[in-house]
Amino acid sequence: MLPPMIRSRLTWVPTLLLLGALSVGGCKESGNDYLTEGLRLLGEAERGDCKPDIRGGQAQINAAKVSECLDKTKSALEQLHKARELGVDNKETNDLIAKTEEEVAKLETMLKMVGRMQHEP
Repeated sequence: MLPPMIRSRLTWVPTLLLLGALSVGGCKESGNDYLTEGLRLLGEAERGDCKPDIRGGQAQINAAKVSECLDKTKSALEQLHKARELGVDNKETNDLIAKTEEEVAKLETMLKMVGRMQHEP
């Protein structure tokens, strides 16, 4: 017969191992988490990074602002793609990804144009 202290350790060690295994399984990546993060980033971009500066009734656009908007939108798109890879594959998600890809393409074009305009004499 084992002393009580050793017996109690023998019961709590497997319990800790089981809890550890369950918590690791509980930390599995979720497509919904990536979708939520993608939506959050798109919202932040729309409300902040992509919102034009308006001074004197005129929208002010510069390459730095467009670049920030593009970076945030690309980050959101990466999250949306990851969500789809992890099983959030439905019409709404696919439509949002397509719309965001179009937005990235427009922003890339805009960044090139604004960059050229800022560097013209």
